[in-house]
Amino acid sequence: MKIHNHYVFIPVSGLYYQHDSETFLIFRTLKMSRLFKKLRKYIVAILTRNKKKEIAVSSLKISDTIILDVMDKLAKFENNHGFLQPMTLHKLAKKLKTNPKYLSKIINNHYEKNFSSYINDLRIQYLLKELKTDDSLKKYTIKSLAKKLGFGNAESFAKAFKRQTNMNPSEYIHNLK
Repeated sequence: MKIHNHYVFIPVSGLYYQHDSETFLIFRTLKMSRLFKKLRKYIVAILTRNKKKEIAVSSLKISDTIILDVMDKLAKFENNHGFLQPMTLHKLAKKLKTNPKYLSKIINNHYEKNFSSYINDLRIQYLLKELKTDDSLKKYTIKSLAKKLGFGNAESFAKAFKRQTNMNPSEYIHNLK
C-alpha cells in the first residue's frame, strides 16, 4: 500500500514501513497476525466475488452489443417511469425489442436481482422519492398506492415496500407526517 512516497506492506511476519531505501519492522505481534488473517480473508473474499461476477457475465453468451443495447433501453425505461405500468418480463422484452431470456439474464447479472425484484425496487424507490415532495400521496390508501405504482394488489405492494424499508407502508407514511 503506497502512502505518499512511503510504502507500508504486511507480509506474514509483521508490519513493515519503507522509506527511501530503508525498511523498518514496526511491530510483530500475535494481534497483528490475527489482523493480517482477517485482512487476507477479506481481500480473498472480494477477489473471489469479482471473479465470480466476471465468470457470470462472460457465461451469458450474449454479445456485448446486445447487452449494451438492452442496458441503454432499460435506462430509458427507468427514466420514463415505465415500471409504473403493470409489467411482466415478456411484456418488457417485447417493448424493448429483445427476447425475455436475454433480458432476464442481463437484469440478473447487472442488477443482481430477478425481474420481479428489479421492477418492485424501482417502484418503491420512486414512491419514497415522491412521498418527500407530494403530500397528496400521503392521503392515498395502500390499495390506491399499489395501483398507482403498477402492483397487482395491495399485498404484493406492502410486501415489496417492507422488504426495502423494513416498515409497513402505512407506518412509513405516518412517520413522515
